[in-house]
Amino acid sequence: MNETRLTRHAVVMALGVMLLGCQDPDRRPGGGVGVGIGGLDGGDTTEGDGGTMDGDATEGGGGTMDGDDGLDGGGPKFDIGDGADDGQPPPGEEECASVDEAAELVPVPADIIFVVDNSGSMAFEAGQIQAHMNDFSSQIIASGIDVHVVLISSYPGNGHGICIGAPLGSGGCPGSDNNPPTFTHVNQSVGSHNAWQVLLATHGQWAGAMRADSVKHIVVVTDDTSNLNWSSFDTQFKALHPSYADYVHHSVVCHSNCASAAGIGSDYITLSNNTGGVAADLCDQDFQAVFDVLTTEVIGGSALACEFAIPMPPDGMEFNPDQVNLEFDDGMGGVMAVGRVDSAADCPNVVDGWYYDNPAAPTSIVMCEQTCNKMQAAENGSINIQFGCATVPAG
Repeated sequence: MNETRLTRHAVVMALGVMLLGCQDPDRRPGGGVGVGIGGLDGGDTTEGDGGTMDGDATEGGGGTMDGDDGLDGGGPKFDIGDGADDGQPPPGEEECASVDEAAELVPVPADIIFVVDNSGSMAFEAGQIQAHMNDFSSQIIASGIDVHVVLISSYPGNGHGICIGAPLGSGGCPGSDNNPPTFTHVNQSVGSHNAWQVLLATHGQWAGAMRADSVKHIVVVTDDTSNLNWSSFDTQFKALHPSYADYVHHSVVCHSNCASAAGIGSDYITLSNNTGGVAADLCDQDFQAVFDVLTTEVIGGSALACEFAIPMPPDGMEFNPDQVNLEFDDGMGGVMAVGRVDSAADCPNVVDGWYYDNPAAPTSIVMCEQTCNKMQAAENGSINIQFGCATVPAG
């Protein structure tokens, strides 16, 4: 399973409780006859749906046995149902109590790494990134995506360094802006030709901001060539962690329309094209447009999450991992029950399914890949998690 794609989408659990009634062993629907034995004056018989036994013949529904009219001594009561007692609940009645939790489908997180050339020719570019970074991140956050931003760059005073103000940064500029986990500044000078090498070498300083279930984006901003070819970087970056396999690379570099820099950013452009990223032209010097395009790509590239945290059970209930069921509503009138499998390894053997992240101590529910794909294709889909009834296995 492609873990990054599946979780593009994190999720927030919105609690909406609906109790489905348990069968009451002292009530049966439909014209049952309640017979009171011992202390019922006159031997009256009461007909009805569990009606009130009140002395004289009385028809009613859902009442209680009232001893005020001669029922004394607490004699036994017998309920006679519609048919033979086969141990099954009458049609239409639930055999257990369930609580429904509506799981809101939300985009998965996005982790974005900016690597910015701090060399002498990058004064304008550094200033533009510093000026627009807050608007860029705010637009992504406003879309509902949980974003982490990493900036690999020196601070001002060390080449053309960058310091990001609040709210993304901590507000300590010009020499301090680190604000984890939302914003991580790796204070490392980036030269004209080593953006990718610096990114790889500083992995230990920014890895903590990466989340296993996020979409990973890299943005390189430079006006020069790379000493490392794109395929070597691609191989080395993916080797850092399994969750980096489906990263998206973006570049803001010189294209061939820069008279003095024909093809100068070709490796960066090639990798951006190969990973479905943006390849913006640094020579245009329009960073607002660049950030707008990046924002669109980040938001549009985030799918819905296929993993849901298990909420706390409502008051009076305890979580039982063997009493959980799922329904998927495609938002177009189709409702599909989804059964459980033991693990991800069992998903290929069923049409649809879900499993626990940790069967021994579950904290979240994970959808099988094929079921996740159906969810992500349903723009108005929703998931209903039902607690309290025996888990139905996937078929």
